[in-house]
Amino acid sequence: MIDRYAAAVFAAPDRLFQVMRTSRTRTQLWLQSDASPSSGIPLRIEVHFDSVQYVCLPFVIRGLTLRAATAAEQERLGAAHGLELADDAGVYLLSEQHDWFVVSGVPQWAEARLAYNDGPVFWDYAGDEDVVASIGTLQ
Repeated sequence: MIDRYAAAVFAAPDRLFQVMRTSRTRTQLWLQSDASPSSGIPLRIEVHFDSVQYVCLPFVIRGLTLRAATAAEQERLGAAHGLELADDAGVYLLSEQHDWFVVSGVPQWAEARLAYNDGPVFWDYAGDEDVVASIGTLQ
């Protein structure tokens, strides 16, 4: 059975994430942190953003803390990047130490028994209980 849940914050502070895929239209973005069984990390973590409008992040992130931006953070980031963000814009921060963020629909993440080159969870394996351990989204 796949554990499905919602949380205010998703944190993976000891993991290395990389931008792994974007859709051809660049409206979808996937971040991936690979499993490393020899290091005690048995599952790959994948974070998926849909309806992407703006991205401000490096290609590699050490440690991820995913949460919705507060109204003050959203206003500050919008001004700093020349963005006119609606009050209901989905602005999601990726780090506690940096101003890395994505403007998109509500992100999802999954923990799965997948190798580096396997396809994305949300396209290829979303309902496969033998592969996917959990799927979460922000509240």
